[in-house]
Amino acid sequence: MNYCKINGKAFDVTVAISDIEETFNVLDGSNAGRVMSGRMIRDVIGTYIGHKITFFNGKSNADFDALWDYLIAHSVDDYVTLEAADGQKSISYQAYYTSGTRSLRSAADGANVWDEIEINFVPMDAQVKP
Repeated sequence: MNYCKINGKAFDVTVAISDIEETFNVLDGSNAGRVMSGRMIRDVIGTYIGHKITFFNGKSNADFDALWDYLIAHSVDDYVTLEAADGQKSISYQAYYTSGTRSLRSAADGANVWDEIEINFVPMDAQVKP
């Protein structure tokens, strides 16, 4: 099941997903660091599970452009709620993104046809905490 929803809006019906890359990052607090012996002291805040999603223009240029416009319009929000496939289940979390890219498939008669959009969703809160 390759899908995602942004703020409850599904985009996998009119726009296809060519790739979902799941990432995790462990964030340490200010008390982490090396002591004189060289041993690392951890101050784990938690593990943040995020997604880099690549959408591709599957069915409709207008719907694909609408997705790009939607992402730009909500890029200034404090966060969006992302729901994405996660193995045999789904994961939902508040996330932000600070950039997006799209690549050109073709251009003719003054119109661009875009091929892919890539967005990296970064979670606002840790999903796994000590």
